[in-house]
Amino acid sequence: MGEFLIVFGIMFLLGLTLVGILMIPIAIANARGICGGEKTTITILSWMGIFFGITWIVALVLSLVWRGECGMRETNLDKLEKLSRLYKSKSITREEYNEIKSRLLSRE
Repeated sequence: MGEFLIVFGIMFLLGLTLVGILMIPIAIANARGICGGEKTTITILSWMGIFFGITWIVALVLSLVWRGECGMRETNLDKLEKLSRLYKSKSITREEYNEIKSRLLSRE
């Protein structure tokens, strides 16, 4: 019985280590802001690494190469706030402020 517990413990630790290694590309994708279909592709390739190790390597490369854009998209409100700060700091003129503001508002 003692030998069984030792073998079970070792296999459990190896399984946890494998899952941790498989999660590396997914964690990198999350940290870099990759989302949508790209993140799904990385996740699937990473988990397929259990059966085909090369897919994990592909997932790792893709997580390092693809550009993340989730959470990085500026809304018009963000742009208007920046524009307001520029105007208040006298970095742009009133005419420039009004022109850019009207362009931003017309896109909505």
